Amino acid sequence: MKNFQEFLSELKLTLQYHDDLNNKLWTDDKLKPDVKAALIKFGHAWADFAKIPKSMIQDIVMTGGNANFNYTSKSDIDVHLIVDRSKLFSDPKFVEEYLQDKKSLWTLTHNIDVYGYPLEPYAQDENIKYPKNQGVYSLMNDKWIAKPIHCDYDFQSDHLLKQKVQHFMHAIDHMIKHHMGDESFNNMKARFKSMRSASLEKYGEFGRENLVFKELRNRGYIDKMNKYEASLKDKELSLK
Repeated sequence: MKNFQEFLSELKLTLQYHDDLNNKLWTDDKLKPDVKAALIKFGHAWADFAKIPKSMIQDIVMTGGNANFNYTSKSDIDVHLIVDRSKLFSDPKFVEEYLQDKKSLWTLTHNIDVYGYPLEPYAQDENIKYPKNQGVYSLMNDKWIAKPIHCDYDFQSDHLLKQKVQHFMHAIDHMIKHHMGDESFNNMKARFKSMRSASLEKYGEFGRENLVFKELRNRGYIDKMNKYEASLKDKELSLK
């Protein structure tokens, strides 16, 4: 019988780190013109959907793994509108909930990709600082705001990363198997949000907790959790 360390050694992470940017999207360090045009078009379409006036959009940027060296076949393309969110609504909590709801509804009703990579929209406040080591490319100005720096990352040999991934995989499976309620899932999602935010702020794109979240998302565990939580709500509202 394998011990835990042997099991972790055999656990193959989906996370990858490359020597070059994704050549489906980039030519050297310049975004391909057709990709740039498609992302700008997508950004404006989502702005219309979310009722964000075009006059409020200061920039449209591409960020995330596909603006860095840690992309995989499962990576999406993060397209962020840079806006002054205080001009949308005066209540910061309300504007965040509104934009997240619009993002979720868009994702449920649209299936748009560029060369097989799904597009993920977000409205980012102009005052938010970008995490360290995160590539950010201005689509409207066709240039880097923050150019990614290539480092030597070996995700497969990070046993603590694997251990944390395994812990959360087991926890989510356990919660679903034992039919745990909304409160448990809300607590788990709050924990993910807190640990990921702290990791990004302190260590940037390659903070361990951010990588844990990415690995769980790549493996379908975030989607599994969201679908189960939605099924709980459907049952609660149904009359049998």
